[in-house]
Amino acid sequence: MKNVVHITANSRLSRFLKQQLLADQWQGKTVVKTPEVMTWSQWWMQWQQAILLRGELPLEELPHKTLSAFEAQLVWEQLLEEKLQQQPELALLNQTATAKQLYQAWCFFAEYFPAPVFDDIFITEEVRLFLDLKTAYLAELEKHHWVDAVLQQQQQLAHLKTIGHLPESFQLHGFDELSPFMKQWIKIVEAHGSEVYQVNDDSQATAKQQRLYSALNPQDEIQQIALWCAEQLKQQSETKPLHAIRIAIVAPNLAEVQQSLSWTLDEVLYQQFGQALPLKPARHTLYNISLGTPLAQTPIVKNALQTLSFAMMPDKPLTYADWSSWLTSPYTLGSLVQRQKSDVRCRRLQWASFKWPNLLKAIQLKDTEKDRIRLPKPLMKTLEKAAEAPQLTSLSLSQFITQAEKQLQEFRWAESSKERALSSIEMQQKETFLEALAAFAQLNMTQIKQPVSVWLGLLKRYLNETVHQPQTQGLVPIQIMGTLEAGGQAFDALWVMGLTDEAWPRPPNPNPFLPMALQRAQGVPRADALRELDYAKQITLRLVKSSPEVVWSYPQQLDDRVALPSPLLKLDELKTAQTYDPKPYQSLANQLWAQGQPLEWVEDIRGPEVPLGTRVPGGSGILTAQNKCPLMAFMDYRLGARQQLEEVEEGMRSNHLGTLVHAVLEAFWRQVRTQHNLLDMDEKAVSELVLQLLEDAMAPLTHQFDAHYLSLEQHRIHQLILEWLVLERNRPNFKVVAFEETHTPTIGGIEFNLKIDRVDEVFDTETGELSRLILDYKTGKASVGDLLKEPIEAPQLAVYLHAYHEAVAGLGYGILHSDDGVKFNTLISDEGVMLKDRSQQVFAKLAAKEGGDFDGMNWSDFLQALRDEVSELAAQIQQGQAEMTFRKETDLNYAASLLALRLPEVIAQMGEQGLMDEESVE
Repeated sequence: MKNVVHITANSRLSRFLKQQLLADQWQGKTVVKTPEVMTWSQWWMQWQQAILLRGELPLEELPHKTLSAFEAQLVWEQLLEEKLQQQPELALLNQTATAKQLYQAWCFFAEYFPAPVFDDIFITEEVRLFLDLKTAYLAELEKHHWVDAVLQQQQQLAHLKTIGHLPESFQLHGFDELSPFMKQWIKIVEAHGSEVYQVNDDSQATAKQQRLYSALNPQDEIQQIALWCAEQLKQQSETKPLHAIRIAIVAPNLAEVQQSLSWTLDEVLYQQFGQALPLKPARHTLYNISLGTPLAQTPIVKNALQTLSFAMMPDKPLTYADWSSWLTSPYTLGSLVQRQKSDVRCRRLQWASFKWPNLLKAIQLKDTEKDRIRLPKPLMKTLEKAAEAPQLTSLSLSQFITQAEKQLQEFRWAESSKERALSSIEMQQKETFLEALAAFAQLNMTQIKQPVSVWLGLLKRYLNETVHQPQTQGLVPIQIMGTLEAGGQAFDALWVMGLTDEAWPRPPNPNPFLPMALQRAQGVPRADALRELDYAKQITLRLVKSSPEVVWSYPQQLDDRVALPSPLLKLDELKTAQTYDPKPYQSLANQLWAQGQPLEWVEDIRGPEVPLGTRVPGGSGILTAQNKCPLMAFMDYRLGARQQLEEVEEGMRSNHLGTLVHAVLEAFWRQVRTQHNLLDMDEKAVSELVLQLLEDAMAPLTHQFDAHYLSLEQHRIHQLILEWLVLERNRPNFKVVAFEETHTPTIGGIEFNLKIDRVDEVFDTETGELSRLILDYKTGKASVGDLLKEPIEAPQLAVYLHAYHEAVAGLGYGILHSDDGVKFNTLISDEGVMLKDRSQQVFAKLAAKEGGDFDGMNWSDFLQALRDEVSELAAQIQQGQAEMTFRKETDLNYAASLLALRLPEVIAQMGEQGLMDEESVE
């Protein structure tokens, strides 16, 4: 029996072929020899190890190092940078991408082009740049006694000519074309007397059943594929065990459809076979996807890179989004629930960009239970240790790797815990990352010292080029792969998808640093459209013979454009294809909906009552919400929709402006107290005091915002408050008697927590006695006229009257608006209480107006009517009234529960019943 070595085009085919050969040999035998099946690169590695062990290849002939593709690209990038320094006119937008193309050009040149090929060719600037850098690249490799992949291949072919010991026969499987290096290898092997036989599918019959499906769009195509897979699986499982079934989906654009294809298959296979859905840990699927994922894009490795960045560069500013994703990751140290709670509270700080050691200091300063942020103790200690550790400005590669491994251990990165154990896939990704980190340590950069940021950038690039494919446990019946991976395999049923004229054949993509004409002449991959058409035709003809049943498909619509079928669908071998009849598709959501009980419409407008004496959340805010829309109040406050995660925004938020204005004016009047004292101060003294108070109030923001930005904001707010104090000077005499005062009145049987910004003691000209003026600071728009409407639209202001039952001469707003300026907007009992301008509503004048809404009403009765309206709203809240009614659609714009309110459906239903007017939907 001949000694045969089977050489395959890829590892997937190696596994399939080995299983097939073993199955054939086991028939009627108890002992069989394991067939030698491997890829071409694996055979070269095995051959070189063998001749080294036999002493046929002296060690001194081996290079000091064989560069990986990543290392070779780094050399090209370094040479390119030196070239650009010499010739600035060659400035490039992306040196990394250009270096990658230059290395590709070198690989093509070394394999496809004979030496004197450029003699009669016009040399462009791009080709000249490549030739210059090629000379420098070869000199650099010779200097260090290095080789790269193509040079190693040339050396191996040279050694193969003089060294024999080859098997009697080679069989090549799955090769749609042979590269120049492989053709040289075949000649040398045959010269040594070995046979080389290229296994092809010429002897196989064309598929007995072919069908063609013109899908409406990619979604329709994928849905039909999922249904077809389930149908085939049912049919095949009647005659074969699950591990022997081979159903395949082949896509030329696999990366584009991978996610949606996985999602749809998960739904269909769950419905028909009970396959676990993606969120279930340690699930087993009935399908496998050949396309791997760049290691740097896996969540567990993203967390590792974030951990290294935080730990090794604590002085680097980061966004809150980065901090939040790291803090709430399942791979970060400490209790996940506690970290999530910390994230909620950290968001309230509104630090959009910061250095994390500054955040730790701010956390430690939070001394009240309401504001305290508790990170898990192990995480807090580890962060504190990292923040205090001395930072090295420049490290060698070995120092960087040592520090990286140390920090990952310190932060106990991706360790299984009581809360959660790593899944099989996560364990594989973790192990692959650690292996990649060890391989990164072997780069040819041992003598270079660079900042941590540069090393981390290189590590991320390296991990982006390291593709990880999780190992599937056992054999699965459905294989999803690209066109190249399907080579040489046989299937029970095959669906080839995505066959538009844009995707198949692939568009040409010649290398810009080699002459186009020569690339076409030498048959360089992706050189021109004709070559790609021939190559795609060869693969298509191979696929049509790989299964007794083949379905071809393409979408008719791609995004906003019409898609045309691939010209290869018109091949003679495909003309017998019948039209594929689509099956009705039902999503998992629709299936569950259909299986549910028929809907019974019940009008439910009342939630559970609030127990008497209980404090309701939201203070005056819940009254405002109840007045606008009872259901919004119930959802936002009683169900807690307003407790959702805060968005952290760049720049100072509008509520920060309000907080600063409140803080400065409170501190100012605590010192000044009366208008008399204000008038005794000159403008300079007032300005200096306001500036000092503003600096104190803004001090916590220095870690959060840029100093120049804070300076501009400080100047703006300073001028706004000074303009406000000019108004205060011109008022009738007053004294500030309460600042940010808290009250907890019981209204309608429930308790409210109220904070009144300010209460002044003023002289009421109507009664001739001292009275109270209640003021609410606003940095946005507000109108005291809302108190005069029926029903009132400012219950948040009227509720303050429940805190003051004694004489009240007026209430209203102190408005400090950046665009509209400053003004008092108050409702007062009579003239003389406040400034005389159009912004003040004098109730005495309203009551004196015959036929008006308040004709003949006295001030005290009006105030009591406001209290009664607030009591009615409070009673509604206590009783659980939560009907979906509103006066204006705009009143719901800022509802935290806006999606849950299902406003479009409500508007449609109310419109059908004639309950909507034009004013409501403005």
